[in-house]
Amino acid sequence: MKNNSISLYIKLIFAYAIIAVLFYIVGGEQLHYREKSSAFGDKEGVLSEVCTGVELCQEFVADAGSINGISVEFTTYGRENSGSVFMTIKEKDTEIIVAQNQVDAALLENGTTYDWTLIEPIENARGKAYQLIITSDCPWEQSPTLYYQEAVGAGTFTVNGIEMPYELYFSVQGKERIWFGTHYWQLVLTVGFILIVYMVWSEIQRNKGHITLITLIETVWEKYQFLIKQLIVRDFKVKYKRSVLGYLWSFLNPLLTMTVQYIVFSTIFRQGIDNFRVYLLSGIIMYNFFAEAIGQGLNAILANSSLITKVYVPKYIYPVTKVVSCSINLCISLIPLLLVSVITGAPITFAMILVPYALLCLLLFCVGMSLALSSAMVFFRDTQYLWGIASMIWMYATPVFYPESIIPEQFRAILDCNPLYHMIKFIRVILIEGVSPDPLEYLYCLIAAVAACIFGAFVFKKTQDKFVLYI
Repeated sequence: MKNNSISLYIKLIFAYAIIAVLFYIVGGEQLHYREKSSAFGDKEGVLSEVCTGVELCQEFVADAGSINGISVEFTTYGRENSGSVFMTIKEKDTEIIVAQNQVDAALLENGTTYDWTLIEPIENARGKAYQLIITSDCPWEQSPTLYYQEAVGAGTFTVNGIEMPYELYFSVQGKERIWFGTHYWQLVLTVGFILIVYMVWSEIQRNKGHITLITLIETVWEKYQFLIKQLIVRDFKVKYKRSVLGYLWSFLNPLLTMTVQYIVFSTIFRQGIDNFRVYLLSGIIMYNFFAEAIGQGLNAILANSSLITKVYVPKYIYPVTKVVSCSINLCISLIPLLLVSVITGAPITFAMILVPYALLCLLLFCVGMSLALSSAMVFFRDTQYLWGIASMIWMYATPVFYPESIIPEQFRAILDCNPLYHMIKFIRVILIEGVSPDPLEYLYCLIAAVAACIFGAFVFKKTQDKFVLYI
């Protein structure tokens, strides 16, 4: 092996180890557990007052590895109540009490959901039957009551031992252990081993005169790094040429767009969205980069036709540098996003270290799309107009300014197949909730990015030799 190759491989392995450790630390509980919550049913009506001598008993079966809390909805008829409400969870088969809670009835508000978070979660709960028992020592006409819902199969509901044809209006919160977190280090070591094997194989292929991905990237960067840098700088400078505010537009554009859309949509969609400003701005920044990068990338071959016909340069450099130059605007746009996050009180946590992952996946996704579309643009000039329509449809199909909860259940599959949705969601979870996204979101983003790159590279390689005949 050459010394420079050995140095590169050592750096890659070291970087991989650092990333793996940081990810484990920053990932936190989201790496090991997934929160589960049974949904409330349709509210049907109100029970009689839960006063002294009344006992409600709702049976249910846990569908998560642990139970962390119970949610019920009280109503007080708008009057002042006195006394206490007692909530107990028992194992149905053994009648062992596993959790108890006492609630001051005077503190209960009318029509609000009461969330009982267990001090000690009930572990190993999956598949076990439990009873939620609610009693009180409240006097008549000074006691709260609860809602009931249509029977949806949660379990038998009784009032003073009499079985009712409906169920308590309640929800159970729990956590499910994730396979990914349980086997994290085994996966890290496996991937690390595969990486080392690939490096050794790549070096063997190099000695035989064959080209692999890693040697291709290394060779192209060594031979064309000056041209690549010049193309990126040129594209970035041309965008704001003769503009009075210049690069400041990269900062102002997302803020002004957010302001306009916030005024228009905040009264319609902000309900049910935590920190609507950050929610909206993060969606705008990610989508704007996506639309701009692909819009620039699909014209990359035609825009550089004079260079392509005179000087030999790997043609894929042109769409790739177009996308990378747009990423400079993306990085500048992150500054107002961070400022808005701080001003609106969004949690600033170590989870922000994970933001570059989503940005890198989006960058690779745009590179793949640009390679495919720039090839199509050479042979079919209407591609740019079709993309204009497609990008508009894509924007409305992505929850940029509206909550994903308004999408009907029958269309959820379309949303789940939208790569841009997962990448925007990744950023929002970090900025709004201050935690790592679910491990599945990492996988969705990675699959979308890699699949787009493979598809784009395949299309580009198959068509690039014919470019000179059409440009």
